Amino acid sequence: MHTVSVIIPVYNRTFSIRDAVESVLIQSIKPLEIIVIDDGSSFNMASYLKNYMHHIRLIKLNENKGVSFARNTGIKAASGEYIAFLDSDDLFLPEKLEYQINYMAENNLLISHTDEFWYRKDRWINQGKSNKRYGGYIFDKILDKCRISPSSLIVHKSVFDEAGYFNEDLRVCEDYEISLRFALKYKIGYLEKKLIIKRAVEDNSLSAGISHIEYIRYEILEKLYRENANILDKNTKIILINELERKKNIIKPFLNKF
Repeated sequence: MHTVSVIIPVYNRTFSIRDAVESVLIQSIKPLEIIVIDDGSSFNMASYLKNYMHHIRLIKLNENKGVSFARNTGIKAASGEYIAFLDSDDLFLPEKLEYQINYMAENNLLISHTDEFWYRKDRWINQGKSNKRYGGYIFDKILDKCRISPSSLIVHKSVFDEAGYFNEDLRVCEDYEISLRFALKYKIGYLEKKLIIKRAVEDNSLSAGISHIEYIRYEILEKLYRENANILDKNTKIILINELERKKNIIKPFLNKF
C-alpha cells in the first residue's frame, strides 16, 4: 500500500484543530504520519493537543511564517510517498485517503484533487457552477481562479522536486499559484466525489480581508507568463494573455491603491 503523510498547518486556531486531527485519525486507511506544523502560535499548541501527541508529529516554528512556509516545512519533513494537505479548519471525510489513493494508483496519477462540501459559519453552501472543477491537462481551465482546494489535494512527493514548493512570498493565493505550476507540467486527476468539508466558521480567513484578490492573481499570472513564455504553445499563450487582459480590466479602477 502507498504511504501517505498528512500535513496540517495551524496558527492560533483552537476551535477546529482537534476536529481536523480526529478526521485524519478515523480514516479507513491510516496515514503513515500526521504532521502538524504550528506556525508560531502565541500559545502552547503541544499542551492544547496533549491528548493527540502520541498520534501526531508536532513541529513548532519560532515565528509566524505563513501557510506556504508551514506546508513546505511539512513536505520536507515528511516520509510518505504521497503528501496530503489539510487546513486546520477543514475536515477529511472517513474514506478520503482510501478513495483518492486508490484512484491515483488505478489511473497512474501523481496529483489529484476531489470535490468538497462547503460549510460557512452555520450553514451548508451551494458552490454553484462558477466553482466547477476539472481533471486532466487543465492549465487553461484554472486561470481565472483557484479551483483546487489544498485540503482536497494529494501529491506524490517527487512532484515538488520537479514543479517546486509553495511560494513563501505569498500569504494568499498560494494555492492558485502552485496549482498553475502543477498544471503546466502534469495531468491532474479529479475525483468527482465529495471527500472533504471545507469550513469557514470565523471571519478571519486571509482571503476574506483582501478586497482586490484579482490583483494578486494578475501578478501571479504575469510572472508565470514571463517565466514560461518560451515553453507555452501558441493556443495556451493566447488563452493566458486573454485572461491577463480580463484581470487587468477588473483591477484597472484600483491600480492607484496598490
